[in-house]
Amino acid sequence: MQITLSQILWAVPIAVLSCSAIAEESHNSVAQGLFYGNIGFVSKYIYHGGVENDDLAIQGGLEYAHKSGISIGYWGSTLDYDPSDDTQDHGFEHNIYLSYGQQIAQNWSYNLKTTAYIYQNGGSVYADQNTQRKTTAFDVLGELVYKNLTLSTSVILADASSANAGDLYFSAAYSQPLAQDFILNTVLGASAYNSSHDDEIVQTKKDFAFNEARIGISKELTQSGVSASLDYVFGGEDRLGEDFENNLVFGLSYNF
Repeated sequence: MQITLSQILWAVPIAVLSCSAIAEESHNSVAQGLFYGNIGFVSKYIYHGGVENDDLAIQGGLEYAHKSGISIGYWGSTLDYDPSDDTQDHGFEHNIYLSYGQQIAQNWSYNLKTTAYIYQNGGSVYADQNTQRKTTAFDVLGELVYKNLTLSTSVILADASSANAGDLYFSAAYSQPLAQDFILNTVLGASAYNSSHDDEIVQTKKDFAFNEARIGISKELTQSGVSASLDYVFGGEDRLGEDFENNLVFGLSYNF
């Protein structure tokens, strides 16, 4: 698997932030809050069933969680494309998010989260002089958690080059501890697409589509925070009814 110089350069800020945080005590307490972070790679970056990077993807992020339940964070990943430039075979995705969560009752909790998805060079995608869309996307997500089961729904807030405002994504995730500190991880994901905003850039043929099913295992390899994961992703369909491929994804990360 080949990593380009551009991918490495775009990953440097993540590594610098991570190394700075590692230099301090893990999960530093700042004004009664906690800093968390991670850096690592996956053999492929799959999002909602589709391939965002078919090669080795470097990923990482930082999050500050306040005792009030408010969290703010950043996550990024290398891509094998640039959404605003078809001539490029690399890019970078920046996710900036704000969330609020609380426990409802014993074993029950919820989380509300809004995210901005910002790409390497920003910009717009053009179909003609009258049809253009920003590559930046925004969504709001709601999660309901019961023990190891998480049910979530997200909605796109504005038209973007990859989606229509009003597109919905539903997911159910379940994890189960296994012997030898392994964890079984499963995810189901499906979308309800809003076709009323279609144009020459985004078109829809499926009102509802099953996007993916994942099953895999993960394990913390050492007490220092290094974790490995192996997932098999069963691909579903996209908004055009075209099939996603099945993918095997290996990941390795350092969490601090």
